[in-house]
Amino acid sequence: MNEKLEMELLQSHAPSQASLAFSWCLSGMATILCLVLALASSHFVQPFTALFQGLNVELPWPTRFLVATQYWLLPAFYLGLALVAILIQFSGRDFRAKRIAAVRIFLATLVAAGLVLFVLYLPVLTLAGKLSGAR
Repeated sequence: MNEKLEMELLQSHAPSQASLAFSWCLSGMATILCLVLALASSHFVQPFTALFQGLNVELPWPTRFLVATQYWLLPAFYLGLALVAILIQFSGRDFRAKRIAAVRIFLATLVAAGLVLFVLYLPVLTLAGKLSGAR
């Protein structure tokens, strides 16, 4: 009797094939997004670098840091997120923790991309603020 109850409990906690496929697809989407951003990161920072050099303005420190480390920092960050997204799927964690981790990695990728865009537009925003304050 006790063995039967234990067997039913083990079977009821096993994730379905659809749930596993959903978890892998979510992790795959996060990984693909990270890989695309890792490959494209230096390409979308280049025009801003050229613009800032042409304007001869002093850049805020976050923008200077991003421009100085654009070739290795952003690709390393996004590749690290992609690697973590894949490694979590092979870890011994339970299904729910894997799914939550994949969603967090996907959201972290989107937030990081938005933060990079904000840092790139920061000099333009400060220039616009100075121009509107001069009137």
